[in-house]
Amino acid sequence: MTSSLAKEDRKYTYTVLIERIGAMIRNGELQPGSKLPPERKMAEMFGVSRSSLRQAFQALAERGIIESRQGDGTYLLAAIETPLSTDAIADAISEQSGLLYEVVEFRRLVEPPIAALAARRISAEGIDRLKILVCDQQRALTVGRDADGFDAEFHQVLAESAGNRVIARVMSAIQSIVNESRSVWLQTSERRLASMEGHLRIIDALEARDAAAASLAMERHIAEIERHIFGEHQETSQQVAREEPDGTIRPPKSNISE
Repeated sequence: MTSSLAKEDRKYTYTVLIERIGAMIRNGELQPGSKLPPERKMAEMFGVSRSSLRQAFQALAERGIIESRQGDGTYLLAAIETPLSTDAIADAISEQSGLLYEVVEFRRLVEPPIAALAARRISAEGIDRLKILVCDQQRALTVGRDADGFDAEFHQVLAESAGNRVIARVMSAIQSIVNESRSVWLQTSERRLASMEGHLRIIDALEARDAAAASLAMERHIAEIERHIFGEHQETSQQVAREEPDGTIRPPKSNISE
């Protein structure tokens, strides 16, 4: 029931966004070829979170309605012409948002144990590969290039370093699904920097051969990803294990009531 209500709330938000953009087109404020206002300004204009705006933009881009031009902003390519198309797009965006929630939930369930296994089994060469990837990620960020490929490769190398061929093959096979959480429309400079810092914390735990710390570092890394995608209000972002002063790891509280 709660999930159904949340889905309807998301659809309402996206419907409002699309209708506002449509109104701007009809009023002559925007026309195909126009550059959209900056993300922060549009979020304030429409009274929605920037994370909701990014998810809406992602779906609109997939339908050829808008386009992101690196270093230049976002442009309107086509009009949103009818109420029917508005409703269909809102449904699609809501469905996309639901998939993102599930991708992040999957990552929270699967990737911390993989990091723990890797801390016990990774070779010195494996750690070196991860360090090289983080260096490449940092260089790409410094010069303003896309670093998302290095992010995906980092997590795949980590899966391979867990010493279990099934884990490595499964993570490779589903990478296109997991990459939904790495879409360019969900990226910001802050998220890319946080990603690199999260990778460094994971490497520190791997070098220490500390499985609990590696699991905790991965949980925090994914919680940070979730916060950047969905916004500060997400309770699940805070549901991560925490390290006590005596060094013990306290697991997160479960909010599953089924």
